[in-house]
Amino acid sequence: MDEEIPGRLSPYARRPPRVMLPGSPAPEPLLRRAGGFFLFRFLSALPDDLADAVAALLDPFERAARLVGRLFHGPALRGGWAGEAGRFALALHGFHWTRWQAGSDGPHGMFTARPGGPGDARGAGTVIARPPWGRGDPARAAHTAACALRRVPRLRRRPARVDLAFADGSWLALRMNTRADAVRLRAALAQVPDTGY
Repeated sequence: MDEEIPGRLSPYARRPPRVMLPGSPAPEPLLRRAGGFFLFRFLSALPDDLADAVAALLDPFERAARLVGRLFHGPALRGGWAGEAGRFALALHGFHWTRWQAGSDGPHGMFTARPGGPGDARGAGTVIARPPWGRGDPARAAHTAACALRRVPRLRRRPARVDLAFADGSWLALRMNTRADAVRLRAALAQVPDTGY
């Protein structure tokens, strides 16, 4: 069996619209959504739990830090949700939404890569994404995509970042758990020594 490497969609990729997420719950009523606003959460938590109130006040600063991180790390998804990269990202989100485990830091997955044949253009290979639960179980859901490694611009290179380019010109960024995981995924996809991008 091929080696499964843990990773996730880059946390700097924008979240898809709720209606595109497979298995997503129905939209919440307007009053409930307004109750999620940081100031209302602060005021409602203040009498009961000071820690929750402080966490609600820090929410806008965390969002601002995410925006700064997105500027620093660059885009993580190009080609829209209709492109091959978008479908790959939606499949990763779908693994989690069907189990109600959507995280804010990007959906996790287990990735297996296979190199392309000698006649493949641009060294295209295959990446198979599976949900992290049930590791080693061949019956669990999977999403397969033909892709190649994308060269990341020098200022945006990160040791754990792996960019996948698809045939339609779309691409997405994965963030592996460790630098070694990123090197293994690049090597498995390209079957060439890692060049450090």
